[in-house]
Parts: sequence; C-alpha cells; structure tokens
Amino acid sequence: MTITLPVIGAPSWGSPLNLAVSQIAHGGFVPTDQGLLAWNYDPAQCSSSAAPTSGQLRLIRLPGLVSNQLITAVRLHIAVAPVTPTAGQNFVGLYDGNGTRVAVSADCTTAFTTTGEKSIPLTSAYNASLGTYYVGILANAATPPSFSLCASMSAATANIGLTAATCRFGNGPAGQTTLPATVTMGSLVLSLNCTWVGVS
Repeated sequence: MTITLPVIGAPSWGSPLNLAVSQIAHGGFVPTDQGLLAWNYDPAQCSSSAAPTSGQLRLIRLPGLVSNQLITAVRLHIAVAPVTPTAGQNFVGLYDGNGTRVAVSADCTTAFTTTGEKSIPLTSAYNASLGTYYVGILANAATPPSFSLCASMSAATANIGLTAATCRFGNGPAGQTTLPATVTMGSLVLSLNCTWVGVS
C-alpha cells in the first residue's frame, strides 16, 4: 500500500493525513494500490451486475476525496453490453454534495457498447476540494448496460442510516438525455444497486 502524505504546513493537510492513517489502520487494498484516487468500495467485492433504467440518472457517493485531488476520469466496469444504445445520450460526471454538476464527460456511447473496465475522461479535469462527491451515470438504450456491483438485500440495507440527500446509492430524475446541471438531492430514491465506481 502506498500512502502519499501532504506537505506539512500546506493548507488543509489534516484531512488527507487523517485519511492516510485510517487507510493504514484498515490494512486492506486502497484506491491508490490500483491506480485510482478514490472508489466507493474495493472492486474485488463485486459479485453481480444490474442495468439502470434508461434515461434515469444514477448517483453513487464517493468517500475518501480530500482537497487538491485533480480528477480526470470516471472509472467503472460493464458486465453486460447494452442493446441498441442511443448515440449522444450516454454520459458520466461528478456532482458535489449539493447536487451541482462540477464535471462531465463527452458522450460515452462507444465506451458503453462493450464490456470490461472503463476509464472515461472528463471534458475538463476537476480539482476537488474537501467535501462530498457523487459519480453520476446516465445510460440511454433499449436495454442499458449492466454495471458491476456488489449485491445488497434492499435499498434500505445499502443506505443504512442515510437519507435521500446523503445516500450512497440513489436514483435521480428520469427522462434525461444529458446530465442535468443540478439535482435536488432530497428527491433521490434510494437504490439497492450498489454500482461500483472510482475516479482517477
């Protein structure tokens, strides 16, 4: 495990230092071991897959983002390819905890049409400050792609102790053809589909 410590005296160094110490205490694999800045859980835990509803935004919360991390791509894994994807209507992006879109990809229909690990670049790199972030996924197809995930018994189980506005896995507005600029976080519907995502 590689831990990159901040320069002492740099602004807001306490948060990344605390994260580094917690990763050491955890003792397992961490995102930097696999070339990522953050993920929502270890991808080795993926045991199934599921497709989102076509045209409905899915939001997945990212833990462990610290200040001054430059995010250039969203990482995910497609287990089952889509059927008849709609060109120009498939995107990924980043949202902050208030539901404001802070970064977006170009149309990623081509990336969505095949299975396997995906690294989808953002149109502009995003310098993340300390806070809560979500990966947004929007797929439009006759049958959207199935994204790899770990199984959960229920939406309530996957989001224990959380509200719609703070959930780990949530479904947002339907009927979308692009990632909306803002999302009302309190209107999210808890999801049992624990989709794996990461950023690099």
